[in-house]
Amino acid sequence: MAHEKHSIFHPYDPFDDSVPERLRRMGLLTAGGKPDRDAMAVVSRLYAGAFYDDLYDFYSDMRSVNSVCRELIDLADAEDARLPFLSICSAYDAIYRSLPAPIWWMAGNLEVAAQFAAGFLRRLSEFTEGSGVMP
Repeated sequence: MAHEKHSIFHPYDPFDDSVPERLRRMGLLTAGGKPDRDAMAVVSRLYAGAFYDDLYDFYSDMRSVNSVCRELIDLADAEDARLPFLSICSAYDAIYRSLPAPIWWMAGNLEVAAQFAAGFLRRLSEFTEGSGVMP
């Protein structure tokens, strides 16, 4: 019962005040509050590779996989920095995959989200160029 008496509501929202500290604990933000470039590069590559495999598992067809990738890659130079990130999130949903928690928390920091999306899309571009299948 003591737990109920002292429980504190912790919102699970990437837009609350806890986001900077959460991102720091994940190693994605420096102590100064800026994206850690090395960590972001690793995370972007890791999730892009896993996502590419998820696409193949869902479609079992390289043309479809590369078509989805191409649609995302075409957003890399979008004027609105949020668009590539939000499109990546939507692409997870389109193949019935849960958005990985670190990506969910990145949504609360535009600088982190934009850097992640740029690295993620660069990596997808490498995969589609290396596949030898035309979109």
